[in-house]
Amino acid sequence: MSDGNFNRQLLPKTELSSGLRAGRAQMRSKAEKAFEEVVESFILDEGELKQAMKKRFMELIRK
Repeated sequence: MSDGNFNRQLLPKTELSSGLRAGRAQMRSKAEKAFEEVVESFILDEGELKQAMKKRFMELIRK
C-alpha cells in the first residue's frame, strides 16, 4: 500500500525544465540584441567602450 511517498524516478520525464532553459536562452539573446542596438544608437565611435559595456552586460545577465 502506498503511504503517499513516491520515487521521483518512477515519474515520467517532463519537458518543462528544457523548455525553461530554451526560454531563458531566447530571452538572453533578445536582451543582448536590444543592448547592442541601444549602445550603437547612443555611443558614437567608441569601439573599446562598446566592447567593455557589452562584456559587462553579458557578465551581469549570466548570474
